[in-house]
Amino acid sequence: MIICTEDDDNFKLYKESVQHRKVVFTIKQIFADNWKNFIDAHPNITIRDIVFASVEKVLTCKTLAAGYSVYICECMTKLFVCHTCKSRFCSSCGNKHNEARSISLISKLFRTKHRHVVFTIPEELRRVFREDRKRFNLLFKASRLTIEYIFKNKHKGLKSAFISVLHTYGRDLKFNPHIHMILLDSGISKTDFVKISYFNYASLRRSFMKVLLDLIEDEIGKKEFRKFKNKLCFDYRDGFYVFGPPSNFKSPLDLIKYVCRYLARPVMAESRIIDYNGKYVTFWYARHDNKKIVVEKVTVFDFISRIIIHIPDKNMKYIRYHGAYHNSIIINIDCVKLVSEEQINWKKKCHNWRDMIIWHFQKNPQKSPNCNKLMVYYNTEFT
Repeated sequence: MIICTEDDDNFKLYKESVQHRKVVFTIKQIFADNWKNFIDAHPNITIRDIVFASVEKVLTCKTLAAGYSVYICECMTKLFVCHTCKSRFCSSCGNKHNEARSISLISKLFRTKHRHVVFTIPEELRRVFREDRKRFNLLFKASRLTIEYIFKNKHKGLKSAFISVLHTYGRDLKFNPHIHMILLDSGISKTDFVKISYFNYASLRRSFMKVLLDLIEDEIGKKEFRKFKNKLCFDYRDGFYVFGPPSNFKSPLDLIKYVCRYLARPVMAESRIIDYNGKYVTFWYARHDNKKIVVEKVTVFDFISRIIIHIPDKNMKYIRYHGAYHNSIIINIDCVKLVSEEQINWKKKCHNWRDMIIWHFQKNPQKSPNCNKLMVYYNTEFT
């Protein structure tokens, strides 16, 4: 592991090698080369069914094995478009999922200031959630109850509005479940938005810790959890770390992109992979606390282990809407949405493979290279 800054010669050399290399290292390739060997080398570890299914989908994505559609032109030019896997674990398909989720989030937000709040848990408590991933629901519930308690007792008569997003990782890819919350910086009365200028984070921390530990104790049982709970309360007398850092986002749209970026794709952007030689993977990340750049070299098996642990369970909802942002809540005041309904409909309409390729690569995939006319759908084949 090498720790440096962006200005250090070490990182400049790594960055230069990335910019000038011809080979792009992909997570799909790393899994294609090593997945079977990884399974054979770890016969005693429990791998979830969803992991096997997700990896299999990614390995067949955009190949004939996934099936394909045929487009044809008047000049008899044919275009074969291999089907995508549509897996949330796929780097390519995940980008499309992220776009869809970002559109959904944007369509909800009111055009007013929002606060970014993060609810974290100590390292000792992470194993509780790794043992049973259904307990992620307790993280959502504890953070929700904490905000609702603040409004009920400190801002009576006002309704809150917030969106909770679960992340299960830190920048080093290790298991670290925490909640990112997009919180309306106002309360909603019967007639208007009321600005809330101050949140007591010391109170939030203690409240979040108490609520979460009580929920876990109810889930696991007093006999099994009480001793561990008492130790945590003693060690973390100020509560679990809850913070709302000064916003460095230019707009709520940037905040949404930040919290959504890894919800529907692998936890690492492939641009962070510096090197892969078949045995080791070298990647970089920036630390949250001091912004130092860390360059880490790990075995491919360690890399795969860090990646698959974050593959979400089937039907697990990683985004939850609360307060005035919940579909069941109707508010009777005039409020301006961050993005108009017309813009949202336009974004949804353009959210297809043809328009996305045009947007990202300035190339129409349905244009015939021979006569420059648009090819039309002909049929679909499955293998």
